[in-house]
Amino acid sequence: MNSVSRSRRRRLSAAAALGAIALTATACGGGGGSGEGDTVVIGYTGPLSGGGAAYGENVKIGLEMAIDDLNADGVEVDGNPVILELKSLDDKYAPSTAASNAQRLADQDKAPVVVSPNAGAIKAIQQINSGRSNFLISAYTSDPAIVQADNPLTMMIPPNFESYAEEFSETAMEHGGKKLALLGTQSEYGQQWTKSIKDAWSEAGGKIGGDNSVDYATVSDFAGPVSKALSEKPDAIFVGGPSQPTALIMEEARKQGFKGSFLVMDQAKLDEMATVTKLDNLKNSVGVLPVSEYEDPGTKDFLKKFAEKAGKKKVPTSETALNYQGIAIVAKAMEVAGTTDDPEKIRESIGEALPEVDDKYKVNGFPNEITEQGHLLNPDLEATFLNEDGKYTKVPIEQVSDDK
Repeated sequence: MNSVSRSRRRRLSAAAALGAIALTATACGGGGGSGEGDTVVIGYTGPLSGGGAAYGENVKIGLEMAIDDLNADGVEVDGNPVILELKSLDDKYAPSTAASNAQRLADQDKAPVVVSPNAGAIKAIQQINSGRSNFLISAYTSDPAIVQADNPLTMMIPPNFESYAEEFSETAMEHGGKKLALLGTQSEYGQQWTKSIKDAWSEAGGKIGGDNSVDYATVSDFAGPVSKALSEKPDAIFVGGPSQPTALIMEEARKQGFKGSFLVMDQAKLDEMATVTKLDNLKNSVGVLPVSEYEDPGTKDFLKKFAEKAGKKKVPTSETALNYQGIAIVAKAMEVAGTTDDPEKIRESIGEALPEVDDKYKVNGFPNEITEQGHLLNPDLEATFLNEDGKYTKVPIEQVSDDK
């Protein structure tokens, strides 16, 4: 971080400690100022209740961890110490509610940045964030439509999901055969993934059965859809939605005798699913690389701090790790831009800020550039194959263009 005098560092440490106390004391997950420097709100709208609550909480934990660490290290903008404060609002996965929440955070709380982890919500927020109340969207979604919208105040964090389709298909075929069944989630995002997998599977010379997609949010008995998919005698099955129901679908497929491979969309995490079902049910699967398998400079310490905060039984996912990185990037961009309240300058400074971010915040494939469209790019993207021995094998991924 920027160098400051010892006395100022002592003041920042005291302010950070008070901010951390306030963070734990507020129901919305935010921390209050201490009177030592300006307080800047980082807004968050996400699913904190209902079916998506676990996903939304994973994101929130990453934001809280980043703000705690940044306040402890000290953020200084234009020569003045800054205390970051998280304010969280529940949108229950509803895009219209997310847009209202974002507007409230920008207008009432003067948040220059609002985090959203839902493609539909982000698309709704993009309709309002560069008008009357300008604010930067820290967008946690792998849907390329987010950057294809040419919104000047969007930072897209994860890789474009279309990058995974070709390698997922080839890897699954190597460990099985060429007949694919479709059991993804029926959400808009899930259907986009399904189309991407269908295209890649066909291009690789495979055959595809009927679309047996199911609503992961409302269906609890997966026996029927799984039985229908298996009646086509597939060698591989495409699955994916939130980790918990995805694990149950894979478990049901194994119960019904399926021996083939799974292609798992990026929303579901193999190590998180292993807390819901036996690891044996997940073997022979290709999916995103678990956070614990990364070897970035800050990964080991991040995993330790996560366990201290969330408990050893909870699995750190990319929702937590990538949003942790994302807020560190935003904070450094504020320092580089010399402003906390000009979203345009903050966005313009992200590219220059990336190499200046401290190694401790590099935990999950840290990006080395941001595209003109606003997409953070990790130069060494990897997925994983969980083999029959229960070991993760890294699979290099070539990133595709975000262009339409």
